[in-house]
Amino acid sequence: MYYHLADHVYITQFRDELILLDTKQDRYSICLESFSRSLMNLLEGKSRGSLNSSPNISVKNLIDSNIIKEASIPFPFGIDCKPHSDGVANVDWALPLEDATVSFNGKVLKAFMTLLRVNFCIKLKGFYAAVQLLKKARRKHETYHIPNDEDLSELAKIINKACLIYPTRTKCLEWAMTFVLLALEQKWKCNLEIGVQNYPFLAHAWVECNGKVVMDSQDLRKGLSIILNEPFRRLKS
Repeated sequence: MYYHLADHVYITQFRDELILLDTKQDRYSICLESFSRSLMNLLEGKSRGSLNSSPNISVKNLIDSNIIKEASIPFPFGIDCKPHSDGVANVDWALPLEDATVSFNGKVLKAFMTLLRVNFCIKLKGFYAAVQLLKKARRKHETYHIPNDEDLSELAKIINKACLIYPTRTKCLEWAMTFVLLALEQKWKCNLEIGVQNYPFLAHAWVECNGKVVMDSQDLRKGLSIILNEPFRRLKS
């Protein structure tokens, strides 16, 4: 018997602690070091007994809480671990104002409507529904390719223009989700990535394509622990 994370739960390791994301609750939890070790062992198939971090927490508790579930095969997805990371400084994410000069056209209108859809989904249906929207947008039978840097830059400018005329401020999550949805329509292999750290706690979302951060700092992947990567979720290496 093996154990998998429930489909709404994502984890990563930053230093000695696991950070758990419950997308249904839209909540991050910092796990104690001893509990973190036990849960990692459980997912890696090294321990199938009770968790020893607390007398009140056991495998049954985690199953009843819908955090893990029983499975017949090992957990297939990679868990990003940054045991020695110093993290990153405060992420100052902002839209480039020069993109306000981009002309309004059909592509900008489509980006605006996609942004509206993403905002509606996050605010009215919740983060879990938004992640499912991304996962369903990836067609399993389709072949996706890596676009060139010029195409990525052009799409970013279009989305920036849509965000600049949007009536409310766009955050990094909405921007990244809008980008990935539009990229998937063009059969581009792009991921929504969410990285986190502790000391102090920080979470940031961006787009990644072919191992590179799109239109954001390349230091994000090195400093932050990746807790979510969808819809092309990484498998164990």
